[in-house]
Amino acid sequence: MVFPNENEITNAFSVDFEDWFQCLEVIPISRWDNYEYRIEKNAHRMLDLLDEYNVRATFFILGYVAEKFPYLIKEIDRRGHVLGTHGYSHKQVYKQKPKEFAEELKRSIDIVSELTGQRIYGFRAPIFSIVSKSLWALDILLEQGLIYDSSIYPVLNYRYGIVSSKRFIHRLTTVSGNTIFEIPIATARYFNLNVPVGGGAYLRIIPYLITRAGLKKINHKGQPIVFYVHPWEIDPDHPRIDLPFRISSTHYFNLKSTIKRLRKLFSDFKFAPIEKVFSKQLGLQ
Repeated sequence: MVFPNENEITNAFSVDFEDWFQCLEVIPISRWDNYEYRIEKNAHRMLDLLDEYNVRATFFILGYVAEKFPYLIKEIDRRGHVLGTHGYSHKQVYKQKPKEFAEELKRSIDIVSELTGQRIYGFRAPIFSIVSKSLWALDILLEQGLIYDSSIYPVLNYRYGIVSSKRFIHRLTTVSGNTIFEIPIATARYFNLNVPVGGGAYLRIIPYLITRAGLKKINHKGQPIVFYVHPWEIDPDHPRIDLPFRISSTHYFNLKSTIKRLRKLFSDFKFAPIEKVFSKQLGLQ
């Protein structure tokens, strides 16, 4: 058997673009202005880090952030990154009704498109909240002109995941019988289990050598990695507030390691936006 050279594979890097308190489901959007905004500082730090390693990424933009900080979205575009949508209010999809989801999705797409002129191709749900009971959302993505989703995590987690879902890019049949591309976050297969190695809190929780080995395992099979991170994860000094342990235990864990581990990641692997890595499959060539 001839194995591919994993060093020649270009992987997909993405950023879920939100502020530190917006991902905390215990803080509703009505209370967001009570907290310190740190997205400006962290956006520039993230963009500078990506520039340093000549990495271009897909930024899944939260619509609320785009409305409040439009110049940040323009700066992301100016630096050569691709823009996707992360919805508007960071409310989990399975906590929304279809009409509410559709209205928020359209609002978020329109904001980002008007700011940059980019067509939006992809969506990532807040907290990966397209799960078995919210698969109805995929048809709404298609109705809004999107061609791929990156929300279904093939892992077991109390907040998200469909364990039986495929691990790599595939066409997914929707509830209405349409098809959409699903592009999952990276998982490595060990002992018949899908182990998350594609970023987020897992980048900080799992020792980097294990993460690297899992990612190499994926590339060795000829598959690109899909990796993600949040801007607030490179900010260990963001405010600490009283949260349920199930949330605080991962949100604040080992934040000081994020930049160091991203530097190692960018040295060990090649990255590009999702739309470029999967351009052939998505018909974007």
